[in-house]
Amino acid sequence: MKINFPALFQTPLQKYNQFLIYGNDEEVFERTLLFLQKKFAATFESKTEEELRTPPQLKLSLFENSLPSLTLISNVTDKIIPLLEHLKEGIYVFTSQKARAQSKLVTFFSGSATSLAIAAYTAPLSSSEFEFLTQELTLPVSFQTNLFKTYQNDWGGLLSTLDKIRLFGDLREEDYSLFLQSSSLHDESGLLTQAFLLKNIKEALLCFSMANKTELIPLLRTLSRSFQTLLNLLSIKATGKAIPWTTLTPPIFFKEQPLYEKALSRWKEKEVLHFLETLLKAEQDIKFSTLNFTALERRLLHCLKS
Repeated sequence: MKINFPALFQTPLQKYNQFLIYGNDEEVFERTLLFLQKKFAATFESKTEEELRTPPQLKLSLFENSLPSLTLISNVTDKIIPLLEHLKEGIYVFTSQKARAQSKLVTFFSGSATSLAIAAYTAPLSSSEFEFLTQELTLPVSFQTNLFKTYQNDWGGLLSTLDKIRLFGDLREEDYSLFLQSSSLHDESGLLTQAFLLKNIKEALLCFSMANKTELIPLLRTLSRSFQTLLNLLSIKATGKAIPWTTLTPPIFFKEQPLYEKALSRWKEKEVLHFLETLLKAEQDIKFSTLNFTALERRLLHCLKS
């Protein structure tokens, strides 16, 4: 069977013992692995594709893990397909960032009654995922609503906040507001995104001077997510229909709505498409060539001047 990541939270998993996570969003990979780990109440035991071909050897240990384990095999290829039918015992999780919907690997998993292929592409936080992450916590209803709105575009931030709540233990209801951020646009990358959405070159230059020069990929992906949202908004605007701000996918934090309303008047669709292509090419060049921070800054600012 094959599903998209959001459907995972409504899919019964007990009939599957092999899972394939494929796609290109690293954060959704992490979200899927966390879900499987919690759902099966298990730890991950990592193996390589080559180790899976080698017959297991009995190992004696003085220490036994009290939790069952899931066998994680990362970066698999089509060559692993002949081995899958022999994996009758245990639960296996395979990952591949190169596999796509029509590849042999995904096709095999899609056609198997005991295997599940999960497409890990960019997905906003859904109410189902939020409920899953907070299920063991007793939170005030009003706080849950605000927490979901605040972190619907920041999965990592939500996990961090939930960890803090657990550490604090018993809290008075009025104390919960301390865990909310007013907006996700307060860090350096968020401020840079805001400057680009508003086509504010002076502010963009200032934000570049404060940016973390060792984390360029996260910076590019923050910009990319925001401009993909802007592209969707421009498409809706072109139809002449009112923009359904509260039901957008991905949703927009309510305090950020004025920012996107201004961005709609400053950007044209062809400019946004060009900027998204520039971001993708920049990420590729950072990974596989020697694109430095100064060259990246010049390349992105050029998109604001055009």
